Amino acid sequence: MDSVSLLSDMDGVNLKTKQKRTAGQKHGDLRIELLREGLALLDTQGVEGVTIRAVARNTGVAHSAPANHFPTKQALLTAIAAVVFANLADLTVKAITGLSDKPEQAIQAFAETCFQFAFDTPNRYQLLWQRQLIDQDDPVIAKEMERVYSALLSLLRQDHANHRVDIETDAIAIWSMIHGYISMRLDGNLVAAKDTVTNLPRHKAILLSLIDGIYHRDS
Repeated sequence: MDSVSLLSDMDGVNLKTKQKRTAGQKHGDLRIELLREGLALLDTQGVEGVTIRAVARNTGVAHSAPANHFPTKQALLTAIAAVVFANLADLTVKAITGLSDKPEQAIQAFAETCFQFAFDTPNRYQLLWQRQLIDQDDPVIAKEMERVYSALLSLLRQDHANHRVDIETDAIAIWSMIHGYISMRLDGNLVAAKDTVTNLPRHKAILLSLIDGIYHRDS
């Protein structure tokens, strides 16, 4: 099992327990510990606080030790982002399991999972889209990104509604709404509010409006 899978099998939100490396541990275990500490720093200090020196210090190893696994800060942040993407993919797939015959509920479950993940762990979510900081061509990241997008596509493909546009366009519309609203919230351009008609949180009401458009419902 690789480090992404191992870390994803743990609690994806609470990976903050410090476990100091001992002389008896295998060298490969150090990579997992460095990733764990990197996630903890990301949660508490943001991406600026995630440095190779800080991760080594918190892991209890020499500052030069991480170089065998992460020669650059980009390599470290890319590996952390891969773990975060894997966790998000796991959560979205789990959320829609059993809802293949209920496309609208499944889309709502998918979106709500993304919203909750971003609002609970904003630093993790924001890291995923920092193209200047991570290598988005990394094969592990590409694989996990595809898992998230494929989960959304699968919902639309299993739906036999007469869509006015193709499935890819609907999927991009849903994802753009989810990511756009999250980004504006996390950047402080929007604040949490309620829709005055439905009395739902704004992000849920926006999703209903989008679904109404996808399924041609009249107001």
